[in-house]
Amino acid sequence: MGNKIKIFLADDHKMLRESLDILLSQETDIEVVGQADDGIEVEQLCMQKNPDVLLLDISMPRKSGLDVCKNLNYSFPDLKIIFLTMHKNEEMLAEAFNSGAKGYVLKENAFEELITAVRKVMEGEIYVSSVLAPIMLNGFLQNEKSNKELSGREREVLKLIAEGFSNKEIADFLMISIKTVETHRANIMRKHNFKNITELVLYAARNHIIEL
Repeated sequence: MGNKIKIFLADDHKMLRESLDILLSQETDIEVVGQADDGIEVEQLCMQKNPDVLLLDISMPRKSGLDVCKNLNYSFPDLKIIFLTMHKNEEMLAEAFNSGAKGYVLKENAFEELITAVRKVMEGEIYVSSVLAPIMLNGFLQNEKSNKELSGREREVLKLIAEGFSNKEIADFLMISIKTVETHRANIMRKHNFKNITELVLYAARNHIIEL
């Protein structure tokens, strides 16, 4: 068998960490390389352990999981971060992915979904707990009721935004001004009532404008 998936566990509840350690360690292709119970310690130990996947609680002592995610995502762009949390609201879900997470698993579903989530993000996919699918879908459907169609150019700009290109890169690629890109971007966000880039990316994926 090839290299194992190295996982780091970060949660301030020791019993949960140890239970997840046992669960994950039963998999022949997974190795738990460390644990931490506060945000600052997570950052320090991840630098030493160099895991492939970080399982991270949002509510952490000393530094929040969202701040940890942003910092580690900047320093270690190849690190896959999956939030393991109790938060079920759409706003927190959006904030988690805006901070750079690749997965979002509810603690109540951890023992059923966590191993699948780990493997999915390692394959380059996004993973969200199945329980949250109706919440996300309902929000998207409500947005689409009053949506206006995008122009061909707006769809081009939307695709490039969703793929992670900056305004300048989009302007260079389409041979238009940065100001024009900004105008298209504002129109896209307004027409579809997107609150953040995560909603835009998920819309683009659902409508086959990009592939996640």
